[in-house]
Amino acid sequence: MNIPVPVQDLPFRSTSLGRSVRARLQFRKSGDKTYLADQHTPHPFHITRPFAISGDPEGMATLYLQSSAGGLYHDDDHHMSVSVEDGACAHVTSQASTIIHNSHQSGSRIDVELTVGANGWLEFCPEPAILFPGARLKSTLTAQVHPTSKLLFCDAQLCHDPQGIGATFNELDNKISLKNEEGETFYVDRAVVRGENWFGATDGRQCAGTFLVYDTGNAALISSALEACIAGFDPSFVYAGQTHLADRSIVVVRLIATSGANLTNAMQALWSAIRVALTGETPMPRRK
Repeated sequence: MNIPVPVQDLPFRSTSLGRSVRARLQFRKSGDKTYLADQHTPHPFHITRPFAISGDPEGMATLYLQSSAGGLYHDDDHHMSVSVEDGACAHVTSQASTIIHNSHQSGSRIDVELTVGANGWLEFCPEPAILFPGARLKSTLTAQVHPTSKLLFCDAQLCHDPQGIGATFNELDNKISLKNEEGETFYVDRAVVRGENWFGATDGRQCAGTFLVYDTGNAALISSALEACIAGFDPSFVYAGQTHLADRSIVVVRLIATSGANLTNAMQALWSAIRVALTGETPMPRRK
């Protein structure tokens, strides 16, 4: 049995002593192909070159985010901006999970900003953040979309106690928001959870995640595909439920899972179900 051991309750703060890093990626369409038109990835960010994968939507570029650091440490403040211009099509994922280390007297921060233009298609699917004992993370994901955009993203966390002594992270402050092309917010999802309350909130499970899709033309079709996919999950390993916000063309799936592998497999199954519904093609898994 896991008996959570609370760590010291400290106010979140960020100082200039940590790493404040801003990275950006900008995808653009040329002919029937999408290419990386602009990028700035200072240490510890690193990227692969974009490449095409058989069976993907026409012209889609796939890019892996990498890190040359061992995760996020106290006072680290990382910002990533991903822009997909009109008609462009991109899949962005990460090579591995991001470890959030003990924050000691402060905290760590991750801000992700996504922008998808008219008829653009963005899949942003990083691996889960791993919250080590004492970690204090403030995470925001903000997406601005056009009525003809397609946006799919994953946001997940994993509570990890490497010594198996019941220690937990300090606090997770997680916010997701969507804005229209005028910058008006039309969806907000925020959760603040203390480490000692994690297993109570997740029914004793190690992992939790959110899988969100925005598509004005196909939201009902996507909802049906995800419902069928969820029905195939074994609830003793992955428990999931979906919400279709028809007035906002949003479909949200929330998951809790017993392990990182089970969570990742479920996320991949949901992504594959959407691809099949929209394109008729089963996507090739992204090797990690």
